Amino acid sequence: MTTKTKDLSGQGSSTQSKAQKVTTPNIESQVETSPEETKEIKVIERIIENREVAPADVFGKLQRSQIELMKRTIAKGASDDELKMFLQVCKGSNLNPFLKQVFLVPRWDSKVGAEIRAIQVSIDGFRAIAEESGAYAGNTDPEFEGETNIEYSTKSDGKKTVSAPGKATVTVYKIVQGLKCEFTATARWAEYYPGDKQGFMWKTKPYIMLGKCAEALALRKAFPKLLSGMYATEELDKGQTDTTGAQTAQNGLNTLMAMIDKANIDQLLELKAKVEITTKYDAKGKAALIKAIESKLNEIDSKTA
Repeated sequence: MTTKTKDLSGQGSSTQSKAQKVTTPNIESQVETSPEETKEIKVIERIIENREVAPADVFGKLQRSQIELMKRTIAKGASDDELKMFLQVCKGSNLNPFLKQVFLVPRWDSKVGAEIRAIQVSIDGFRAIAEESGAYAGNTDPEFEGETNIEYSTKSDGKKTVSAPGKATVTVYKIVQGLKCEFTATARWAEYYPGDKQGFMWKTKPYIMLGKCAEALALRKAFPKLLSGMYATEELDKGQTDTTGAQTAQNGLNTLMAMIDKANIDQLLELKAKVEITTKYDAKGKAALIKAIESKLNEIDSKTA
């Protein structure tokens, strides 16, 4: 039996015009800006939206103070090169990062042992790109089918159970050669739910989250040239592993490496014994630490010989 449930997020089926921009930049709540910074943000927005400025030239049109402001707000920790690429995508797609249409998201890459940044588009950004085409004719509310129960942990209440949809289906309408055509896509819970550790919003608003995935799929199907290679944040949640532990372990390795370089013989021998029995690091990390310790011991021996 199919249960059709309307999305309560206000996504709706009507089109959303990019002209309906708020005058005050819609920055994340944890980012506080002074009146002077708010004025600077409006200047940055005008530069990004100026059709006479080429995507590759946006970064060069900004003053250093404006670049640093972006790094404090929408591109925290980004390098100049990362911010330059981000701005090119914003400009090329006609998306406004201050309206949460597009994000520069930091992710820990265990292969390089460093944080890298990926560009992700919000569902509002998807809708804005579709609207810009002039062929977008709205979409249906998500229709949900099936039901699954998920259990998750909370610090205050312990284990909790919530009902989630089995799948969500959305139809996007596009005007093709004067005809209103349907493009339908379905997102299944099992393919997108990122699990207990990563899925806070998925546990508190499961229908909204899966509905966004289905809508992004349908929009990409309807507008492949405009949205090819772009993915909504919710679509990528499952692909993001819990990197906090990996990053913490790598930071610990870096700290120990610095300690090894300054340690004496007794400290090195004690550290080696601890490293050999620890379970904090994987085999590769332990091998690197032991190698560094033995190299330092040999260096000290050669100096005292």
